[in-house]
Amino acid sequence: MLKKKERLKRADFSHFFSLGKRIHTPYFTIVFVPYTTSHGSVVVSKKIARKAVDRNTLRRRIYDILRRELRADAPKGVYILLVKKEALGASHKVLLETFVKAVRSFAHKKQ
Repeated sequence: MLKKKERLKRADFSHFFSLGKRIHTPYFTIVFVPYTTSHGSVVVSKKIARKAVDRNTLRRRIYDILRRELRADAPKGVYILLVKKEALGASHKVLLETFVKAVRSFAHKKQ
């Protein structure tokens, strides 16, 4: 889980969601907005996983990836991850590699 100051506030979610650039991957869609600090949010809908246990497990796995990358070398900004159904069967390693590849490709396009 992200620290409280790193999580995206509910009031800011709509604002950044409408402004963000979308990066599509097989496992999630990343909505990214460059910002002075890093914030993140993960969305797993009931369409993806009916059981709350499954949604929360998947959400925690992806928050872990987001936490590691925000503290590593990911560009500063707001990240909203919309999880796709394919992420349910994916391993943690595959999800991590997919996220890193998507963020790096976006960072290189930006330069």
